[in-house]
Amino acid sequence: MGEGAIATILALIVYLSTALFGGGEQAVQPGFPQASPATENRQQAFPRRAVVTAKETSLREEPSVDAAVLAVLSEGNSLTIRQEKDGWYQVTGDGQTGWVRKWALQPDGQGNNSREVMGYYAESYRGDPRAMRSLTGNLGVITTVAPFSYRIDREGNIHGQTGADLLKTAQANGLKALAVVTNIQGTNFSRDVISGMLRSKSARQKAITGILNLLKTNGYSGVNIDFEGVPARDRLYLTAFFRELATALRPHNFLVTAALPAKTAATENSSWAGAFDFSALAPYLDWAVIMTYDQHQANSSPGPVASFEWVERTIAYSLQHFSPDRLLMGVPAYGYSWNNRSGRALNYAGIEGLIQRYQITPKWHDRYQTPFFTYTDGGTKHEVWYENRHSTAAKMRLVDKYNLRGVAVWRLGYEDPGIWEVLS
Repeated sequence: MGEGAIATILALIVYLSTALFGGGEQAVQPGFPQASPATENRQQAFPRRAVVTAKETSLREEPSVDAAVLAVLSEGNSLTIRQEKDGWYQVTGDGQTGWVRKWALQPDGQGNNSREVMGYYAESYRGDPRAMRSLTGNLGVITTVAPFSYRIDREGNIHGQTGADLLKTAQANGLKALAVVTNIQGTNFSRDVISGMLRSKSARQKAITGILNLLKTNGYSGVNIDFEGVPARDRLYLTAFFRELATALRPHNFLVTAALPAKTAATENSSWAGAFDFSALAPYLDWAVIMTYDQHQANSSPGPVASFEWVERTIAYSLQHFSPDRLLMGVPAYGYSWNNRSGRALNYAGIEGLIQRYQITPKWHDRYQTPFFTYTDGGTKHEVWYENRHSTAAKMRLVDKYNLRGVAVWRLGYEDPGIWEVLS
C-alpha cells in the first residue's frame, strides 16, 4: 500500500467536513448521561479475589496517583478486593491494605469479560454529536474511550483539550480514558515536527512532563501515543521517548499505550513504519494498538480496508514481539469509494446512503471476508469496499484464536451499529 499517503488520509478522517464521509448531520449538543443501567449491572459484591495483570503496579495509601506508595505489586500477585471508588480498588494482600488502579487487576471469575473494547473519540466539527451518541449508546460494551484531542509541537509542548463532560461520562460509567497525543500539524501528521521533538532530549522531557501533568489534571487513566510518519532514521530516538515516558508515567499508575503501524515484517527502512522497533518498544507499552486498517486507501487502487488474511498476517507478526494480553487489534468502521481517478473515505451511514440511492445489493468476498459493491453514476464506475458487522465478526475470530487483549475501534460514530452486538 502507499505508506506515505496514509498519514494524510487518517488526518483528513478527523479534520475534514462531514461532506467527505456522507451521512452528514446538523450539529446538535448531545446529552451526557450519568451511570447507566449497564454500569449498575456490572457492580460486584465484595470482598472478592483478584490477580494483578499489570507487569507491576503501586499499592497506594489513598485512591490517588499522588498518594503515598505502600508497596509495588507484581504481575500474578493475588489480592482481595474490599471496595471500589473512582476507578480504584481497595485491596488487601500480604498483610497490607491500600488502593490499586482498576485496570491493573482482573477479578476472579471475570475471564474473557476483561477483554478491552476501546473506542477512539473524535469530532469532525464543533458539536459533532456522533461520537458521543455511539459512546453513550454502547456503555455496556465499551471499556475504554480515547479522545483524539491533543497534539505535540517540535519543542515538546502539548496542545488541545477534552470536554469535561466526556471525561465525566467516562468516569460515571466506569470507563478508562486515554488521552491521545499525536504529531498532527494542520491537517496532516508532521514528519518534521516529530523528528525535531524526538531528537531533542529537552523537548522529549518537556513533552513527557506535559503528558504527565495532563493525565493528572484531567483524571485520565493513561495515554495513547499516536505518532505517525516518523522518519526511519529516528528509530532509536522514538524508542528512547517511550522508555522515558514509561519511566515517568508508571510510578503514577498511568497506562502507557501506543497506536502502532500495521506491518508484517521488520521493514526497518520503511518511510512509514521503519521507526517502530516492536521488540525494543515492547517493554515500555502496557498496550500496543495495531492499526490493522488502510490496507487499501484513497490514494491506492481499490481493495479491502482490512482483509482477513492481511489482518492475520499483521497480528501474527506483532505477536512475535508483544504478548497477546497486551495487544489490541484495530477495527475499522468505515470504507472507501473509488472512481477512475481517486478514492474518498465514507462512514457507514454514507455507504448505506449509496446502497439505498442506487438500489445496490452488496457482495461478499469470501477470501477477504469483507463486503463490496460497484455502481455507475453519470457514466463513471465506482467501486466501494467497506467494513460492517459481518466483516468485524470475521476478524473477531482472530481475537479469539490468538487470545488478544481486545480491540480498538476507529472511530466512534462512523460504524455499522451492528458491530456492538458482535463486540459484546
